[in-house]
Amino acid sequence: MEEQTGIARRTILTAGVWSVPVVAIALGVPLAAASTGGGTLFVTGNAFGGAGIFLNGSNYNGFGASGDYEPGDVTITFVLPEGVDFVVSAPGGWLVTENGNVVTIANGIALTPTETGDMGAFSITGDFPTGSTYTVTSSPAGLDVQYVGNVGDGVFA
Repeated sequence: MEEQTGIARRTILTAGVWSVPVVAIALGVPLAAASTGGGTLFVTGNAFGGAGIFLNGSNYNGFGASGDYEPGDVTITFVLPEGVDFVVSAPGGWLVTENGNVVTIANGIALTPTETGDMGAFSITGDFPTGSTYTVTSSPAGLDVQYVGNVGDGVFA
């Protein structure tokens, strides 16, 4: 029988298996404690040339959120075509700011790690030419924003 020297392969594999979860746990705790994230904001609506952008029945599903979003924390920003006059209409569930051709809407109520009801209807109306483009961005980065309809497409249909 041959004599083996050094560390057995099985010893290294066993040590490796046990060390991976410890590292993952040690790294995961500070990240979760320091961040507010998660949840999904569902935005339904359409964008039509000659009419504008309409968000109806938007709601927030906080499943998986690690904390509250205070009023103004969640934003959706629209950069509209320049040179088009528009009017913004929003219910109490939204905070609205306008700066030239940039419109930002934000949650006007705290969003908790639970489902909200309908956050109301929001619209930007104006004579936007069919085929003209706009951009939509949202924050914070951890929030999943899902656009239903062609709101997120960036082209007035």
